[in-house]
Amino acid sequence: MSALPFGIDISSYQGANINYDLMKQKTKFVAVRAGISWGFEDPVFAQSWRALKGHNRIAYHVLYPSQDAIRQADWCLDIINRAGVDWRFDRIALDLELDQSQTRARITQVTLDMMERLKSATGRYPLLYSRASWVDTYMTVKDDRLKLGDWWLANYPPKGSAPGVEHPGPPILPRGVTKWLIHQTSETGIGKNVGLPSGAIDTNRWNGTLEDVQAYFANTEQEPEPPVDPPTDPVQPLYKARVTAQLGLHVRACASTECKSLRLNPLGTVVDVYEVKNGWSKIHATKSEWSMSAWLEQISPPADPPANDVMYYGALYWQRDPRWKDKPLGTSGTIGSYGCVMTAETNALNQLGIVTNPVVNNAWRTANGGYHNGNLIVWEKVTEQHPSIIWEGKTWNPTDAQIKQKIADGCPLVMLVDHNEGTPALDEHWVNSIPSLTDDGAIWIHDPWDNSTIRLRDRYKKPIQQFSSYRRAL
Repeated sequence: MSALPFGIDISSYQGANINYDLMKQKTKFVAVRAGISWGFEDPVFAQSWRALKGHNRIAYHVLYPSQDAIRQADWCLDIINRAGVDWRFDRIALDLELDQSQTRARITQVTLDMMERLKSATGRYPLLYSRASWVDTYMTVKDDRLKLGDWWLANYPPKGSAPGVEHPGPPILPRGVTKWLIHQTSETGIGKNVGLPSGAIDTNRWNGTLEDVQAYFANTEQEPEPPVDPPTDPVQPLYKARVTAQLGLHVRACASTECKSLRLNPLGTVVDVYEVKNGWSKIHATKSEWSMSAWLEQISPPADPPANDVMYYGALYWQRDPRWKDKPLGTSGTIGSYGCVMTAETNALNQLGIVTNPVVNNAWRTANGGYHNGNLIVWEKVTEQHPSIIWEGKTWNPTDAQIKQKIADGCPLVMLVDHNEGTPALDEHWVNSIPSLTDDGAIWIHDPWDNSTIRLRDRYKKPIQQFSSYRRAL
């Protein structure tokens, strides 16, 4: 194993005080964390990525299987493009380590969807980082894109081994996988040997020779021509859309993050959309002005949930997601501590085709009187924010049969439950319904406290005190 080309992977956990010259001298390749899901960018990524220019670079991105694959892929690409990239040489890896209580089928499909989106933008599938035990538990490796993928697999020496000792290899392969590209051999490498002032580092070995490493990164394909707008533009917009990006949305000179940013449209800006292609929306009738579609919520005509042969429940978020758990909820408390009802409402809106998330929903409510007494939700405000959505009001002391009928009618519910049924007092907590995942007649919910998708009665035994229901305007 020690004869195989050596590399490391780094993130903000290693800090910013790095000797990159020594790092390039001691390694044949370096992987740098770009971000997590969408909305989080590693604070040291741009510094490390630029400092390692000319070296064999991999940008790795942590996938959230509970989130939209295209939005995550576009966020990953945006991070890397802003730091500077040459897709002829640089590579991307997906970090597959989180299940977030999602099904095996869901995790596998989100991975494949993100792989396809990244390939469409870069010309190549990303590497896949994980470990055999995790893949065997949470994924189904039947698709050739996974079976024949470029796997980067963690397999360490026994616990208690001396710092810096590497697993001799080869790594254990997931079921269905027949080859590996990189072996992460240790998590206790000596950081000061590769340019870190102190601490441990992950070490990696390439399955091949140094020439194999160079060939992998030195892609000689011609650089693609810059995108060209069609000669004519439609006169009438396709629809209106609202900016949902918390920090604003870039308007670019073409449908690519490599193009110049013309300006920033703030959160809530309403624009006309004239054309949609490859995840981008053209927002001017005669000028070449484009923004990423993932951050534009269609509002006129109302966007319908996707039509398919499976139940649709949209994106499912949890209040304690590290990306927003510490953000203020209204003007009192945090989303992580008290944001269950707002997060549950966000999940209900996604079921109805509204592309939103807890940060966007909370920001709008905070700015537009959507809370009273600091962070208590004003239910009826939902229609002011989303004119295509109607809040039907509250139903008190419903039976399970009433709950099932409302869900069957296509109305997502936000339900009040007792978070601690072991005490006499009501520990108020809110969850949202989702369409039944099985034919067992059970009521299924998503619990924003711990990101669980479960049967209601497997967790909450007491009668439901009330629910709020939502529907699309006719």
